[in-house]
Amino acid sequence: MGDLPDTLTPASGATTESENNKAIRIPWGRLLATKLYINNIDLIDDYFSFGRAFDCTVFVTSQQCRKATKLISKTHFSIEKSFEDNLIYIRDLSKNGTFVNKILLGKGKRRILRNNDTIAVTVPTYAVYIFKYNGYEGNDTFLPSNLEEKYAHIRLLGRGACGEVRLVKNRDTFEFHAVKKILLGRSNTSLLHQINHPTKIQNEISILRKLSHPCVICMDEIFQNVNDIYIVLEYMAGGELNNRIIAVHNELDEDLSKFYFFQMILAVQYLHSNGIVHRDLKPENILLLDERPETILKITDFGLSKVTNCDNMTTMCGTLKYVAPEVLHNGFRDYGEYGKGVDIWSLGVILFYMLSKEHPFRSNDAALLRTEIVNGNYHMVAEKWSDVSAEVQDLVKKMLVLLPKKRISNKDILAHPWIKNDHGVQHRAIRLLKNEGYENPLNFLATEPPEKKFKFNEYSSSSSSGNSNSTLRCATNSFNSTVCC
Repeated sequence: MGDLPDTLTPASGATTESENNKAIRIPWGRLLATKLYINNIDLIDDYFSFGRAFDCTVFVTSQQCRKATKLISKTHFSIEKSFEDNLIYIRDLSKNGTFVNKILLGKGKRRILRNNDTIAVTVPTYAVYIFKYNGYEGNDTFLPSNLEEKYAHIRLLGRGACGEVRLVKNRDTFEFHAVKKILLGRSNTSLLHQINHPTKIQNEISILRKLSHPCVICMDEIFQNVNDIYIVLEYMAGGELNNRIIAVHNELDEDLSKFYFFQMILAVQYLHSNGIVHRDLKPENILLLDERPETILKITDFGLSKVTNCDNMTTMCGTLKYVAPEVLHNGFRDYGEYGKGVDIWSLGVILFYMLSKEHPFRSNDAALLRTEIVNGNYHMVAEKWSDVSAEVQDLVKKMLVLLPKKRISNKDILAHPWIKNDHGVQHRAIRLLKNEGYENPLNFLATEPPEKKFKFNEYSSSSSSGNSNSTLRCATNSFNSTVCC
């Protein structure tokens, strides 16, 4: 048999005709040798090892390199392709050190390999291989180089008109994160209504930087280049609340709905106490930590939020099925503006949806939907609400009051019998938050500052007859109209 090219791993033993007929296995990676005494290796199997022992994939003998073998361990390092996340891990198994890009791993420790990483043994400068990845990440351009050094890209989570969200994993800590990549719009005042206008993006970043609450999404870091901005967020493996509401095997009964709602109201109370109104609360913007029925919820997507102590709130914002009447019609506003009550209304719609599995305002026609909302035209159909307690029905009705001044407040929601008298749900939620590292979640509640009033913005709509076609869709899997802001 002729000599094989040194980029191929030679097979041992005779090859039968049936083996020749098997499909050729394509290498998922390659190790380019930097020393003359070892060959290049195509990585085909899921496990590779390097050392002095004869059972290693590549073993080094004293005849090849007498000096090096004195320090190379029997099994010095291994490389493994993970079935779980399809990433490539290197593990240091040595006494004298394995180095990736001259950084020591440490015995027993792993790191996710990156395309073109240099692997050295015994000392940082004694490189033996350069790793080449033939897979998805090797040809990936999603992350800029400085973020790619820290994070390994796994898969797409969602995509919208102005960006996408992808799952990544920290190469050193192995923690999952969600990276939100947003294509920056033009910095033009006339385009301020667009969701990816730089001013709106900076507003979201500014809000995320100042927030710290167990039920509000956490921003880990941010990077911006000429065309895009990257926001690294904690990863919520349980997905959107909406998916749990519409699931075929739905476990979302009144008790579990209360468990979720209690966390939502804690989060909104915290936001409002910090002078922040979300303005786009909906199940797609409420994420679950994991797949457990009783899990932590976190509010996300602050692109439409406003800091109430520095900006007026008069513009048309939010997703139409969840938008409060005062956002749509100036007649419900106090001196031409609206306030924190818009979030209470949205939470009322979400609670209605969780309990009945249908929206209170559900016309498919945008104009009719606006009319339903500003008239408060909803019905609790007996078939859907027969098994729902009178207490929660009372709470929903108080949250969906047309006049903001008469609508129930955060404080009164927490004092409502449906919440206040159920110590079991409160205890379970607080215990869960404590188990995740939050010592006393209720300490996040602060006294709400007095609501400030602002001058009416003459450029905003003063009636409910806004243009229903001026919508911008950015959220993935959103089936509702989004009111332009």
